Order: sequence, then C-alpha cells, then structure tokens
Amino acid sequence: MDVDFGLLNSSYFLSVLFILGLTLSLTAAPSLTSAAKSQFAFAQPTATDAGDKRPNILVMMGDDFGYSDIGSFGSEISTPNLDALANEGKILTNYHTNPVCSPARVSFLTGVDNHIGGIGTMYENIAPNQVGKPGYETYINNKVVTVQELLKDSGYHTMMSGKWHLSGHGVPNGSSPHDRGFEDVFTLLAGGAQHFDGGAEEAGGHPLFMRNDKIVPRPDNGTYSNDLYTNIMLDQIKKYHADGKPLFMYLSFQVAHSPFQAPEDVIKKYEDIYNVGYDKITEQRFEKQKESGIWNADMKLPQRIPPVEPWDSLTPDQKAYRAKVLAVRAAMIEDMDNNIGRVIKYLKDIGEYDNTLIMFTSDNGSSEPVEMKSLALGTVTAAEAEAFVNTFNNTVSNIGNANSLVNYGAWGTMPSVSPFSYYKTSQGEGGIRAPFVIKLPSAGNQTNTEIVNVFVHVNDMTPTFLEFAGVQPPSSTYKGHTVHAIMGKSVKSLLDGKVQVVHSDDEPIAQEMFNNTAVFMGDWKAVKNEPPTSDGKWHLFNITADIGENTDLASQHPEILAKLMTDYDKFAKDVGVIVPSGQAEAFQNIGNAAD
Repeated sequence: MDVDFGLLNSSYFLSVLFILGLTLSLTAAPSLTSAAKSQFAFAQPTATDAGDKRPNILVMMGDDFGYSDIGSFGSEISTPNLDALANEGKILTNYHTNPVCSPARVSFLTGVDNHIGGIGTMYENIAPNQVGKPGYETYINNKVVTVQELLKDSGYHTMMSGKWHLSGHGVPNGSSPHDRGFEDVFTLLAGGAQHFDGGAEEAGGHPLFMRNDKIVPRPDNGTYSNDLYTNIMLDQIKKYHADGKPLFMYLSFQVAHSPFQAPEDVIKKYEDIYNVGYDKITEQRFEKQKESGIWNADMKLPQRIPPVEPWDSLTPDQKAYRAKVLAVRAAMIEDMDNNIGRVIKYLKDIGEYDNTLIMFTSDNGSSEPVEMKSLALGTVTAAEAEAFVNTFNNTVSNIGNANSLVNYGAWGTMPSVSPFSYYKTSQGEGGIRAPFVIKLPSAGNQTNTEIVNVFVHVNDMTPTFLEFAGVQPPSSTYKGHTVHAIMGKSVKSLLDGKVQVVHSDDEPIAQEMFNNTAVFMGDWKAVKNEPPTSDGKWHLFNITADIGENTDLASQHPEILAKLMTDYDKFAKDVGVIVPSGQAEAFQNIGNAAD
C-alpha cells in the first residue's frame, strides 16, 4: 500500500486525536443480535438475600495497556500478581476491543455497539452534523442497559472505584456510574487527570470526581491514583461483603494513561532497563511470547507499520529521554500490579477469593502516539497547550514526578504493542488487541497458564458476566424505556472448555472509530485507516498468518474483501452511523513536522 509514513508525526496526531473525530460505524454484525437472544437459556435468579452463592465478579480495567505490557504477555515489567492469576486461569490472546477508551468502555459494560450506546464519537471530536443526533450524545444513553444495573437488580452489591469516562464533557446528565447501576462509587468522570493530585492533564481541563451522586474534591492529594482507587475499593468490599450477597466490583485504574507519573522508588527499578532501546525491548517481548506458547516458535517478528526511528539513529540525549519515559510507564504498571495484589490478598483473607471471577484487561491498546505538547491540546490553541506543558518540569531527571507531564510518541507504542502494528486510535491490531487475564470461580489446582487463542470481542463481556451470575438480560425494554438487545455472545462455555469457538468463521464483526474501520470474519480482517496512518482504502489481511498486517491480500481475494465491505456497509446502516461533514477537507492541510 502506498502510504507516506513521513506524515506520521506529532502535528498529524494533533489533528488525528482532536480533528479526527469523524465517524462511520462500529461493532458486531446485526446477526449477533438474534444470535444473542437464543444463547441466554439460563434462568433468572430469585435469590437476592443472604445465602446467595453466585460468584463474585471482580473486573480490573487498565487504561491504555498495549498487548505486551504485562508479564504473561511477554513484558519485562514486574507484574507478579497478574501473572499468578494467569497461572491459575487463562489468558485470551485474541481479544479485540475498540481503539479508544470511552467507546470501548460503553461496549464492555453493555454488550452493545458504542454508536447505539451514545458514543458514536468522543465529545472532543464530534462533527457539527453529528451534534444532537441519536447515538452521538457522547455519553452513555438510555438505549442500553448496563451489566451493573442488571446485577444490582438481581441482588448483587455493585461498587466502583476509578475512571468512568462515559459522561461526555463531565456533566453527568443522568449518566454517572451511580445513575447507571453502581450503588457505591468513587469515580473520575473524565478521560484522564494527573495521578498524584487529580489536576488537569491538558490545557483548559477540569477533571471532575464524584462520590455516589455528588461532585466532590479529589481526596488524599499526594496519594498516587492506583493507591487511591484501591484503598476505596477495599473499603467498599469491607462494607458490603458480610451480608452474604454476591459482589460486582469494578476497579478502573487510570494507569497507564498519560501523563506518565509514578512513585519515585518504583521508577528507580527501571532506570537502566530501557537503555537497550525500544527495538530490543520489542524483540525481547516477542521472544518471550513465543516461549510461553502465544506464537509458534518459528514465527518471525513482523515488520512494524508504521516504522519508527531506529534506536541506534538517536542522539544520546534522545536515548536518555526516551529510556526514562519508558521507565516511568513501566513503574506505573508495576505499581498497579502491587495494588491488584492488595485486593486479591483481601479477598483471600475474607474467604471470597475462590468464589470470585477475576479478570483484567485494557480499554484499548497502547497510549496515544503523540508527545504531550500535542496531546495536551484539549480545546485550546497550540500555543496555549505548549504554554501549559511548559509549566511542568520535564527534564530527564524529573520525568515521572508529580510536577512533570509527559507522554510518549509513536516510538513508545512499538514495544507496548509488540508484535503488532499501529497503535491507539487506529484499527490496526496494536490499537484494538489488548491483554486479557481471567481466573474462574473455584479455579482448582491449576498452576500453568491456559492459552485461549480464539477471537473474542469487547461486546462479549457483559453477556459473559450475566451468564456467570445467572441473569437474563431484557430483550427490548428496561424500566419503561426501549433498550437494544445485547449484541455480543457469552464466552462462559468457551472458558469452561465446553466449546472451541464463540464466533463462527462466517460471522462478520465490524467496528469503527474516527472513520477508521475494521471487519473480522474468521482468519480475515478487512481494515481501512485514514491518512496518514494509512491511505484511507480498504485492505485485506489474514491476521492468523500475518499478525503484523504486512501483506495486503485484497488483489488475491477480491471476493472476500467485497463481502466484508458489504457487511460493513450494512452494519453502518444498522447502528445508525452519521457520516461527518467536512471529512475530506479535515485532512487536506495536515502539516509535516519531525516527530
């Protein structure tokens, strides 16, 4: 494909992230709706009082984790608690999500396409002709019902601590987590904030926090975000577990979202590790993945698309800066894992661990591939954004502290998503394939990680949780208003070892964001990413044989590509995509500048 990779730079991504919000369609083919209705054969529970023995469910959501950012997926970062969960459970190596956070989160918590759920695009990126249209509210709407609402109705205690990002510009409009089914909540409403004090991560930003139904100041300034959210989650568990009702616990970390900040003592552990360079780290992670059985032992590391500057071509100052940024991000992830260990230990101490379904994944793949001066733009001018970033001390020795504000460029996404191509915001595998670890209730004496390599989609999570809880979802109405039927499929039978696949080889599953689109069917993936990430044309890959999306097979299999494109067009119509006006003009004046 003819792609000008010289365009791939901070100036472009400034436009991609904050001009790009020009949208077409998303997720799971229409056939999923009818398929989903027939799969819920389990009975609606009636036990809602003490003695309810249904499993607890602990969902731990990471923020902007690349595929290889935890130990069981090949990372050099220390994540012993997640690794232990993997050893007792399973890793899903073919789990696909959406390429940015709020669209992924609305699908994860409802089992329904993000356009139907109200987040056809993010509020920062909405086009004028999309404003006020159904599916483009930019916050979770009432056309979908959440998993926590249904679990609460059936007798679960529902609690949340951490990032929400489903209330648009931060004004809840009835869309806060407390409004949408969590009985006990402490939450960051926005997409991001600083990690030690909750300050703005971008020029003009005003992160809001809520405790249940009230806006509150962030408590415990100086306490790192991982510690803050975990402390509150532990208090919630202590408060609710004693009455015998099952628990639904949603611990939604800010890590590893920008800005990259972490406790200084943890950063020191990684200060020398990344001096070998991101090329070497990418290779090492891939080799570890092969050793663990994720990939065949004879598989070669695919070419990276788009390419980044070779480590050996950098100046010593550039190497020092980039190594330190990677070290800080690694420290963020290790610290999160330490806090996960605290929750697991407490569940064991109170005798609830064995009866708890525990899972960890990420909303999307990798962090934004832009430096902070572009990412911090928000809704202000470039000059104002640069002035905002310049108020922080981003010298190499200070990076990671509370008064620094950094993110990595596209170079940092390369090891994060190893061995895939592309990054967050794109429909390349690096942007939409996330790590996934799950331990089932009463896992038994398993000591080796079981690898599940079949396709699973973000829409499948809500029906999975409901089936473990024995809860029947509504088909058309909920509390007096019409709701869309779940579009995903429960993967419980897959996790239980009773079936080999969830989605058949002839079942198309489509998704879209920022006019970047993808359709999956068996081994095939049809994908279109806008310039300059790619050329804005459809391409066809066999992502089982070609995990790096290096070889376009469109000319060899035009009939397959044509079918998938037709499936996508039908899907876009079914989910109510509104094609944004001004699409072509938005990309005509994207400038060139060095990354």
